[in-house]
Amino acid sequence: MNTHSTALILHGHFYQPPRENPYTGRIETQPSAEPFNDWNEYITADCYQANTHSRYLNGYGQVLTMTNNYKHLSFNFGPTLLTWLRINHPCTYEAILQADKDSLARLGHGNAIAQAYSHPILPLQKEHDIQTQVMWALEDFLVRFGRESEGLWLSETAINPTTIDVLAESGVKFVILSPWQAKETEKEGVLNGKPAPYGKPFLLTGEKGGVITAFFYNHTLAEGISFGHYLRDADRLYKQLLEIKKKEKSPLIHTATDGEVYGHHEPYGDMALAALIKKCEAGGELTFTNYGAYLAANPAKEWAILHDGEEKKGTSWSCSHGVSRWYKDCGCYTGGNDSWNQTWRTPLRASFDALSKRIDEIYISEAGKILGSEEAARNVLNRFAPVASHLVPLQEFLRPYTTDEKEISKLGCLLQGQKYKHYSYTSCGWFFNDLAGIEPKQNITYALMAAKLYEPYDPLLTSTLLKNLEKAKANEKEDGNGKTIALKLQKLLPGEVEATLYYILNRTLALPNDQQDHYGFFHLDQFKEEDGRFTLTITNEQCLQKHCITAQMGQGKYSLTVDSKPYALTASEIPDRMRRELLQQIDKRICTVDEDQIIRLDQSLAHYSLLAQSAPEVLEPVYQQLVGWAISMIKGLFLFERIRFWGHYKDRFLRVLDFLTVYGKAEELQLLDEVFDEVLHQVADKIQRNGLFEQSIRFVSEFLEEVRRRDFQPDLTKLQDALYPYIVGEQLLEEKEDIERAYALARDLNFDTSAIDLPRAVERE
Repeated sequence: MNTHSTALILHGHFYQPPRENPYTGRIETQPSAEPFNDWNEYITADCYQANTHSRYLNGYGQVLTMTNNYKHLSFNFGPTLLTWLRINHPCTYEAILQADKDSLARLGHGNAIAQAYSHPILPLQKEHDIQTQVMWALEDFLVRFGRESEGLWLSETAINPTTIDVLAESGVKFVILSPWQAKETEKEGVLNGKPAPYGKPFLLTGEKGGVITAFFYNHTLAEGISFGHYLRDADRLYKQLLEIKKKEKSPLIHTATDGEVYGHHEPYGDMALAALIKKCEAGGELTFTNYGAYLAANPAKEWAILHDGEEKKGTSWSCSHGVSRWYKDCGCYTGGNDSWNQTWRTPLRASFDALSKRIDEIYISEAGKILGSEEAARNVLNRFAPVASHLVPLQEFLRPYTTDEKEISKLGCLLQGQKYKHYSYTSCGWFFNDLAGIEPKQNITYALMAAKLYEPYDPLLTSTLLKNLEKAKANEKEDGNGKTIALKLQKLLPGEVEATLYYILNRTLALPNDQQDHYGFFHLDQFKEEDGRFTLTITNEQCLQKHCITAQMGQGKYSLTVDSKPYALTASEIPDRMRRELLQQIDKRICTVDEDQIIRLDQSLAHYSLLAQSAPEVLEPVYQQLVGWAISMIKGLFLFERIRFWGHYKDRFLRVLDFLTVYGKAEELQLLDEVFDEVLHQVADKIQRNGLFEQSIRFVSEFLEEVRRRDFQPDLTKLQDALYPYIVGEQLLEEKEDIERAYALARDLNFDTSAIDLPRAVERE
């Protein structure tokens, strides 16, 4: 590092609460996240994915470079979010892991750190639950990133002496805290409301003598990035950093914010970060590093003492009273109706505490019988994170302890029940204004699932939980209390019933290539259909529980018998997300076209155009039929793996497109916009999976030329992401001709090709 350069660390806390329906493992449709299915998808597009390929533009809006911001940003990702990303956005997931590897190679320490597993407020948890959360966090991190985490992000930066001891015992070196959490430091003495210095690390000591390091972030910088719109102007942010350097002469400038500010809370904030990275690299005054690297070169020498917080329960960055926001009506809330209160927080936590106590007693007793001791039961629980994160199969994890299938299934249910117990304490459940909000409801759903899994050992678990939840009152009379909310949530379809309904409809409606064997947690083992009767065997892979089902399907009615229990369902009970997926499968089946159909449509359109000139008033019914047929043909050609036939169908496609361009109505042209976006997204996915070949380059170039000529402007984002590694030489191309084609395609995709040094890319080949 330049001896005159100041170390700069920007930390992003990237996190979403677990949103999956615990009965199926799938996230239900969240209407408030339209046009996406759910908020995970929405924020991924705005932020998580955007930061893996953040654009740096020239003055004409062309892409100069793309940056994986995670290579420069210190960061943590919630394990439950990473689990979702790994399944739903594998390229984004891999880019995050690769960024850590690259920073490790550059700095000797990776940018990523672990996070308390399911984001509970650790000071409010029992000590053994704090241990479980920390060990799950570290184990999950080790399996994903291939190394031990040096630091750990504390949910809401909440900390107390017990938490310090657990972190120290677990080998955690450092945490990141708000400067307002410090009461006193060795040199400054009692701070009396002043922020702790941010330019050096401090030592913290727990009540049992455990010692860790704390970095207190720069609060002015954090507030400016989070609320002062610093990310609207990278030049302004860069100048602000230089002013801090000049004025305060600190060897370290660092701050921490919610990671979602880089693109979601602040639109295009990822691009401001990418521009800042460029400016720091060019200027030489500031050098991006991370906490592990800085601490290795500058170990903490001075101690700090933290505030006790209200009732001596600890402190956090988002409650001025300590951690009261997560267990009582302390006055902290997110605005809104002034007549509301948050007294519901106390009975909600008390309800979960009572459930947790009983679940722990049962777990230790029942798991201890199989594993041989209480200590063995706790050790297995504390090593469960890779299974909870779907990184290791349950059977593989438990094989060293037992090979008996019944014992494996029993242990699986006990361990999953513990997972949902922990999920019920996710901090978001208390953060906001009302018990009837989406976050408390999700926590209640997880508590209900934990109770259900443990009911074989205590049949009163759920009824006791409901009785306790009744004491938590919602602010609006019609929302009732925690019990009435829970009773509504209990009406969700059992997971095995929902999965069965999906398998039957999927097998009935979808093309053979679209028939699925997985639905959330459930795997289809056997499927038979005879004379309108269905026989299925499915396995819940969470607990390895098998379900035997018989079913019949009538006119909008479904009769199921699952493990001897009957269910009568109607079409109205199909969940929204399942309905949407099934409609897509029907659409795909309808839109499958063959050569003869394409020829007939081509002929019909030619006749229509001639007739429209002489008798337009009589052609509306014909138009309706033709436009539906035309759109179906375009979908059939491009959305369903037939792009390889582009050369054969191109001319006919263009005639169909011309028909729709001339005669199509606004809503039909909008539909074409969406289809063309999806076409290019699919090609981008194919390039990222299989590589860049001449066929894809030729198709995209010709396709874009034709649709742009007709005033369509498809979304290029994913194609730019897929192409960029090839045009800068990070990914290899076999032939010089392919490199030249990729270079030409880059122009079509709005790259500033004058900034691409093609000859050097060829040399790297």
